[in-house]
Amino acid sequence: MLRTLLAILLLYASVAIAEETTDLDQARQLLTAGKAEQAVVLLKQDMLRLAGSENYDYLLGKALYQAGHAGEALFAFDRVLMVAPNNVEVRLLAARINLERGDPIQAGELIKSVSAQRLSAEQQQELERMRGSAAIPATGGGTSVQGYVLAGIGWDSNVTSGPSQTALLIPGISTTSLTSLGSASKNGDMGTRMEVGVSVRKAIGEDTWLTGNTSIHQGINNTRKDMQEGIFTLDLGGLHRIGHDFFGASVLAQDFLLGNRGYRNALGTSINWVHPLANHATLTSYFRYLNSTYHNAIDDTTRKVGGVMRDATIANGAKTLQYGLYVGTEDAKDPTKPQFSYHLFGAHVAGNLRVSDALLLSAGVVCEFQRHLAAEPLYSVTRHDSDYIVGVAADYHLSGRWHFIPQYTHTRNVSNVGLYQYSRNTILLQIKWDFGK
Repeated sequence: MLRTLLAILLLYASVAIAEETTDLDQARQLLTAGKAEQAVVLLKQDMLRLAGSENYDYLLGKALYQAGHAGEALFAFDRVLMVAPNNVEVRLLAARINLERGDPIQAGELIKSVSAQRLSAEQQQELERMRGSAAIPATGGGTSVQGYVLAGIGWDSNVTSGPSQTALLIPGISTTSLTSLGSASKNGDMGTRMEVGVSVRKAIGEDTWLTGNTSIHQGINNTRKDMQEGIFTLDLGGLHRIGHDFFGASVLAQDFLLGNRGYRNALGTSINWVHPLANHATLTSYFRYLNSTYHNAIDDTTRKVGGVMRDATIANGAKTLQYGLYVGTEDAKDPTKPQFSYHLFGAHVAGNLRVSDALLLSAGVVCEFQRHLAAEPLYSVTRHDSDYIVGVAADYHLSGRWHFIPQYTHTRNVSNVGLYQYSRNTILLQIKWDFGK
């Protein structure tokens, strides 16, 4: 009797396994034929019986994703990772969905342990593609909130952005004796920096998002309190996708404090177009307009700048490269001060190199050339400036959401008017904490 019962149970189990194998094979064939919705219908018939099985949940998640049901696919992939946390393919698929839904932090958590495992060439390429996907505008649904808090301490060799000399010959004041620059000459200082930034994106349609970015930066100098900077920025707008292209527009506002008092307020607009290129690259063109009001009304200006830049991920995602050009004008509102107006032309290049999962190195160069439209009254010459900025930084991922970021920046302004020629070096040691969902 016992032998008969065992035989019946074994027969039943073999039939069930055979049925399961047949259903999964049929679902795979449907997926191969591009019939994802039919595969989902077939697989869901066995959900109560097979949910929790690694093979079943993987296939169901893949079918749901291909059928456009990314949220349901994530649930299926989560069940796979509960029983098989080292399943590389599922981790990569789940990370891809999180990136598409606008959650790069969760995607990063999913792929964090992947690189330590043996990967196929295709999996390695997918991993590096996702690491370099920050240049691609987020296209997920729902609401995404991301941000950071940064604190640092460092040294600034020239908080005044003044010339090295303590006195200069200024023809408009005296042709025979030097004029003392007083507190406007070069002055170094230690200080601390605090910064908070938040980015929000809200889907209001399948291809349309509301966007918002804001940041608050405050520097605190040890001695030159009159030169410490406070900056508040706000960018509110929208993003719309047409085909593969993204079109955005926003309203910009900035409040700049110097020495804890209002120095400049700016209000403007920005429009941009992002076009994806081959090999995980994008081409962005933009135009920005700013209307700036200064504490000293004679400095009030309007600024118009347009440019184009290209972002690219290279070397299978281990490196990213961005470069671009821009042109514009800054016009003085006071018609009696044409020397404050100028044309500008600039170029920039920046790149990242991922040394390891924990270490990212970055460097960038900006060159801007300014040609003023009228002579400086004090010098009787038309001012020409060339501004160069070089920066290098390392982002070391400590653990969780914490990063250690040492940074060095060199700024040099070359001018045919000695009062405006200066160099500046800053060194910062910073701790950064990311947050978001």
